[in-house]
Amino acid sequence: MGRGEATGAGASPFDDLGVAVGEGEPLAHHTWLGIGGPARWFCEPVDAAALSRIVRRCRERAIPLRVIGGGTNVLVPSAGFDGMVVRLSAPAFGAVAVERPGVVAGAGAKLVHVVSAAVQAGLGGLETLVGIPGTVGGALVGNAGGRGGDIGDRVAAVTVMLADGEVVERRGAELAFGSRWSNLDDVVVLGCRLDLDEEDPDLLTKRMQKRWIVDRAEQPAGVRSVAMMFKDPHGATAEALVAQAGGRDIRVGEAAVHSPRSNFVVAHPGCTSEDVRMVIEQARGRVRERVGVDLALQIESW
Repeated sequence: MGRGEATGAGASPFDDLGVAVGEGEPLAHHTWLGIGGPARWFCEPVDAAALSRIVRRCRERAIPLRVIGGGTNVLVPSAGFDGMVVRLSAPAFGAVAVERPGVVAGAGAKLVHVVSAAVQAGLGGLETLVGIPGTVGGALVGNAGGRGGDIGDRVAAVTVMLADGEVVERRGAELAFGSRWSNLDDVVVLGCRLDLDEEDPDLLTKRMQKRWIVDRAEQPAGVRSVAMMFKDPHGATAEALVAQAGGRDIRVGEAAVHSPRSNFVVAHPGCTSEDVRMVIEQARGRVRERVGVDLALQIESW
């Protein structure tokens, strides 16, 4: 059954909520790797009230719940996900508004759109994030960033939904951001306010374009279904460590390390989630055994 359709024959735990819930949604359609089985239940709520009803019901029935954004670094098992998967694709979750000296953005907004809106408004601080794919929600949870800084550096407040469906705002000491990490993994992120700097729009545009060119050059070329495997450890890059450990030649089934950019795994046609998982485990094992570094996963394995 496709997304957004009502549940079919048989009772669903969500039937009485007045929210469109689909069953058996193929999650491969929602990830960059393009692999993985179906979600038992799938929902794209129209607003926060509908989302709250879904979140509360999942808590009441002890149903596992996941939120999927751009799916850029998600590995879904071939068996799928035995729970509820929510996608915040409705306009209510994707608004972007310039409120000087910052930007307010919904979790479902694409990060690149937020960066562009800030640059056009002459607000600096996000332009180095232009090459990072995915949504604002995913960027916040994983503290997306790079050599030019992280999104967490600019976060003033984050609006979240708790497991009981209550919406609250977290700020200051309630927020913690680290290397590709945040303390927002126990809530549903709804949006944020980012504090930025007043700068010349033309200079910001040039800086953004330069960053875009550099990022494109560092991404795997000629392949579509890819995901980054590991976080960079302090003082090194995961790409260099995988190469140093002789991991460029790793291939399992139709999954393989992308040799030119060895921190990426490529899912070729016919690839399975298990193929990808084994490639990641072998690459991590080689780095641990031959270099003595235990790499932390960047990809989120469900």
